[in-house]
Amino acid sequence: MHILMIECNPNGIAGIANALELGHDVTLVSVDPGFYLGASPLAEAAYAHPNCHVVKSEKAFSIEELTALARRLHEENPVHGVTTYSEYHTVHTAAVAEALGLPGMSVDGARNARHKHLTRLTLDGTGIRQPRFAHVADADDPAAVEAAVREIGFPCVVKPSDGTASLHVLHLKDEDDLRGYLAELADVADYGRGVTRIPDVLIEEFVTGELISVESCVLGGGEVVNLGLTDRPLSGFPHFIEMGATYFTGHPLQDELFAMTTRVLDELGVDFGFIHTEYLLGPDGPVLCEVNGRLIGGIVPTLMQLSSGVDPYLEVIRQALGERPELPFPGGTTAGGHWFGAPVAGTVERIGFDALTALPGYHDALAYKKPGTAVTRLSRSNFDWIGHVIFTGADRTEVNKRCEEALDLIDLGMRVEVAR
Repeated sequence: MHILMIECNPNGIAGIANALELGHDVTLVSVDPGFYLGASPLAEAAYAHPNCHVVKSEKAFSIEELTALARRLHEENPVHGVTTYSEYHTVHTAAVAEALGLPGMSVDGARNARHKHLTRLTLDGTGIRQPRFAHVADADDPAAVEAAVREIGFPCVVKPSDGTASLHVLHLKDEDDLRGYLAELADVADYGRGVTRIPDVLIEEFVTGELISVESCVLGGGEVVNLGLTDRPLSGFPHFIEMGATYFTGHPLQDELFAMTTRVLDELGVDFGFIHTEYLLGPDGPVLCEVNGRLIGGIVPTLMQLSSGVDPYLEVIRQALGERPELPFPGGTTAGGHWFGAPVAGTVERIGFDALTALPGYHDALAYKKPGTAVTRLSRSNFDWIGHVIFTGADRTEVNKRCEEALDLIDLGMRVEVAR
């Protein structure tokens, strides 16, 4: 079978590698294929595989150009499934699948999930609990943004409608924060890899509470199957950096979260694939944070596999090929991980994990940065991570305790400039 992958993400290269091992042909279309070589230890071997074809296209973020390219690739070697692990490319993937007559999410559903203002506007008035919000169609219009902030009031949260990985999501406490944010966002034309930023932003009421997500799969006919939950501890203000994750079942609000997710996906028209839906557990109950029309990212697919015995990366591909996926429900083992960053800006000299490998429940630890790489202080987004640890245990409490203890044993060496 021939799988067309529309971009990817660093961890998702594992899905490409798995598909190649099973004998599938994989064509990866990317604006910058070299990005994955620097971000995934699996990319070099995957690219060298005889069944892997990498197509570099600087216009791949244009849906029209991408669709035309996909048609040409389909004529040369018939495509049997189209998919992505990239949040930025869910709408593109839906459009290509539709154009080729292959399984996929509806384009409208993908767009409603991808663009946060469309999520909010589509669900407004349905009774689904959301924060109070104001949509600004052009972040370059300071008067419109200021009016929206006055409508919601401080403290509030501002976010680009098409962002991901907590990038440019900020807690605003006053006018000075707002002015600094708008000046910074004005300099952001794209997110890299050819992904251009749309002008829309959301101003939202600041909701306190634990961040948690529901992992789901929408099967044929729009049947929503809610699989499990992922907790997401965050860093401190003003940014919202995800610092850990545990895949589990049994939360006291699980039934409510599952029912709410089913309704959210139905209302948005999200009708196919693995889906990641985030909530804040506010004082009045779960409040919808956002919907991602793809498999959850980062280390969580690994956690899902450790707990369930099912590889979700591979099941995404199987579903794209028209097969019924095996579903990774949480099992008897709980798996969790924590990310970590640099305490100061500098150059990485070493990241060592020798002291972790004999600890109970240890599964994996990975450095994202090689010696000699310049890094920033952990301060702004998930892109500040420099590595992770993964542990298993009997429950969330045990797993989180093991991860926290492991962080203290990481051997991090950095070269920094002296204060002057």
